[in-house]
Amino acid sequence: MKRRDFLKSTVAFLGWFAMGGMPLGFAEGRDYYHILLISDLHLPVRVKKFPDKEAQADIWAKKQNLLKTVNAWMDVDEVALLGDLAARYGNEKEFRVVDDYLGQLQFPYYAVAGNHDYAYKDDPVETKKGKKHKLAAGTLAEKKAKLAAFQKRYHLPGAYYARDVGRCRLLYLSPDGCHSSVEISDEQLVWLKKEIASHRNGPILFFFHGPLMGTLRTYSKKINTVAATAQPSQKLLEILSAVPPGSLWISGHTHTPPTNDSYADIRVNRINENLVNIHNPTIDARHLYTNSLYIYKDRIVIRTYDHNNGVWLDALERTFSF
Repeated sequence: MKRRDFLKSTVAFLGWFAMGGMPLGFAEGRDYYHILLISDLHLPVRVKKFPDKEAQADIWAKKQNLLKTVNAWMDVDEVALLGDLAARYGNEKEFRVVDDYLGQLQFPYYAVAGNHDYAYKDDPVETKKGKKHKLAAGTLAEKKAKLAAFQKRYHLPGAYYARDVGRCRLLYLSPDGCHSSVEISDEQLVWLKKEIASHRNGPILFFFHGPLMGTLRTYSKKINTVAATAQPSQKLLEILSAVPPGSLWISGHTHTPPTNDSYADIRVNRINENLVNIHNPTIDARHLYTNSLYIYKDRIVIRTYDHNNGVWLDALERTFSF
């Protein structure tokens, strides 16, 4: 079966789950369900961040090696793509590279959009000094069109959607507010509140590009700002106060690496008694890491893999019981 046909088939089932079909369970012989978390692919590479051709080639090679590594993991059930699939502009040229890259994954994947997937015009604008690399925000119509194109491209059942794995409710959120980089619309907030109210038998896993405000130490002036966090932050905090135990907000956007002292500091990452933010690093870097999420019948385990050194970072393992 071709990759695209396989994905269409998979997403057809996803739509059935989202409408209340039978939840996914654990594979035979395993007592957990493994979701690989990949964020901020920025494909093919952020040229402005890495102008040196040698660095670009090195990063691209490491991205290819990452695919080989994870495809060899025999226990992965699916992949969650946490946004910023495209390098910078979210144009067709970038997304063709994204499609080719994702086509090499051996697992079904479920995506949410990041700001570089929808928020900007297709081409750089010329600055006063004649430079060509300045990002320009798209119009509201352009942003909405790009979000719709993202949904169509990856066969998503909606701008935002839900499905079940075991006792967990998985919510995939969209930055459809379109004003700040990662803003959730009022309509989606209403849906989110209803989802939380109706699911009390297990944790809720929120997949969104932006983290929640205050879940990292302010290690740079860009952290814990409106542009760097899920918005509207105060409304979200109020809605999320009702989540069931063991719930997780799973995000990217800030490119925070595991070497940062607040990356996996639950004292900082915790929103409330029942909710913790799981930060995911970019793989558009010289040193690549990914998180893996393991759902058991009574707990969720987060593990971090160092792709450069080929080791699991045991010191960063976290367990959330429910």
